[in-house]
Amino acid sequence: MIKNTHRNLFLIILIFSFLISCHKQEKFLKNNHNTLDYKLLNLNRKINIDSLYQNISLSPSDTIKVIDLITIYKLSIKRKPIRKDILEEALLISKKINYETGIANCLNHKGVNERYKHQYIQSVKHHKEALQYYKNSWDTKSRIKNLNSLGVSYRRLNIEEEAIKYYLKALKLSEEIDFTKSTAIALNGMGNAYITLKKYDEAIKYFKLALQMEKLGKSERGMGYDYSNLGEAYMYKKQFDTAFYYHNKSLEIANKSKNKNDLAIIYSSIGLMFQHKGEPAKALDYYNKSIPILTKHNSKWLLSVTLINTGKVYKQLNNFDKAEEYIKSGLNLSNKIGSKENIVLGYQALSELFESKDRFKEALEEFKLMTVYRDSIFNIQSESNIAAMKIKYNSEKKDEQIDRLNLENQVQKSSIITQFLAIGLLTIGIIFFIFYNRLRLKNNNLEIKSMRHKIEIYLQQISNLKHYDDGDKKKVEIEKNAQDYGLSSRETEVLNYIAKGMKNQEIADKMFVSLSTVKTHTKNIFEKLDVRNRIEAARKAHVLN
Repeated sequence: MIKNTHRNLFLIILIFSFLISCHKQEKFLKNNHNTLDYKLLNLNRKINIDSLYQNISLSPSDTIKVIDLITIYKLSIKRKPIRKDILEEALLISKKINYETGIANCLNHKGVNERYKHQYIQSVKHHKEALQYYKNSWDTKSRIKNLNSLGVSYRRLNIEEEAIKYYLKALKLSEEIDFTKSTAIALNGMGNAYITLKKYDEAIKYFKLALQMEKLGKSERGMGYDYSNLGEAYMYKKQFDTAFYYHNKSLEIANKSKNKNDLAIIYSSIGLMFQHKGEPAKALDYYNKSIPILTKHNSKWLLSVTLINTGKVYKQLNNFDKAEEYIKSGLNLSNKIGSKENIVLGYQALSELFESKDRFKEALEEFKLMTVYRDSIFNIQSESNIAAMKIKYNSEKKDEQIDRLNLENQVQKSSIITQFLAIGLLTIGIIFFIFYNRLRLKNNNLEIKSMRHKIEIYLQQISNLKHYDDGDKKKVEIEKNAQDYGLSSRETEVLNYIAKGMKNQEIADKMFVSLSTVKTHTKNIFEKLDVRNRIEAARKAHVLN
């Protein structure tokens, strides 16, 4: 009897404990507004995203379901893999129930996704569309984040003026609601934009303001970013002691937080500083600290830059084999991720390396590739500007439609005279709008034609350089014009061989003269043509042809 009583008591305690556990789990998953609490979910590593998603899928399609789906999507970003299907479902439901804040937040996340894929034009498109829905939204903080993200995407497109414009909007809204974190992000974004524009004093001003915000918010990691940004700005001003001071402050914070990725970024920045300062051994030390961490964390963009810079440092140290190895590794990685800026950096570094080793033919090839990619960046920037104009036009068109509907509603409530006045004003507005857009499109077409003309001229110039590689197929004829520069017949013959990419020893063998004789002719050619190296001499030979 006593045993049965104990058994029953044990069962009661077990059931009671189970009920308490269920209640705690339910309280954990939901906040006071009956939506999932992201912070609590993120803390509990045992929660399964698929199970959570299945439970939410059974609930009715309303605003709470949209918010929960976006929360689960954000959790998947941390846990991996990223569940973009959940985000698409949230967007679909938001449109179905006309939940503007939900649509805006989904589009904002899609814009960020496109940016991570280096699809910056698509990123801008999503963020700009999100702004239309945020106009009627209560979610000001998300609107601010969207504005800052838009600034980042424009910076990736090298349209710095547009980036600064949206950072300023984010800054204004952040200050209105005292959103310290986003205030600092906007200030940092503006500082980085001014770095690209080479306005370093302006950049420093905004970085210092951002640092003050991070100190107010007591964000150690944010302060670390600000110190690192300040270090970079002072480096470009060649104030290396001040730059090193700020980099060290940043390094202290990263070591304290034990964030390896932050450490790698700072190591790379300090390496670049010593590279600019002309201390290659110290630069190499910091690059070697950075590379393994960047490789482990799969930070491909920064890794490609760091590898190329490491190669350039090895070139300074006259270790040409290592230099070529690192530059090519960085260039291959740049090609894989499609970073044209880094590809240009890599080809330029290889061209300079080959030239220093008297491998002039290879140097010229790398130089050609660099110019092709540099021109392609110019074309992409032109397309980006056109795309931005189209996005702006579509936004203005939607605003026009909204204003028109509001005006029609007011007209219906007003008198006949007011109706005619309103219609007249609207007609004038439409005529002005059409005239303005036609004028703008005309200007754009003229600019595009001008750009195309410049590109055609440049491509023709590159095409003309091909005769340097044709060898015996086409002989460079320069005798007629060489006399104007005072070149002797022997010097003219040497210049002809230089234009073919031949080395001094090859020329000496060809002309049956000594190596020192060829070197003397080469020196005289450089002085008479006013050039510094063989590549410039080859180009001059092309002009003389």
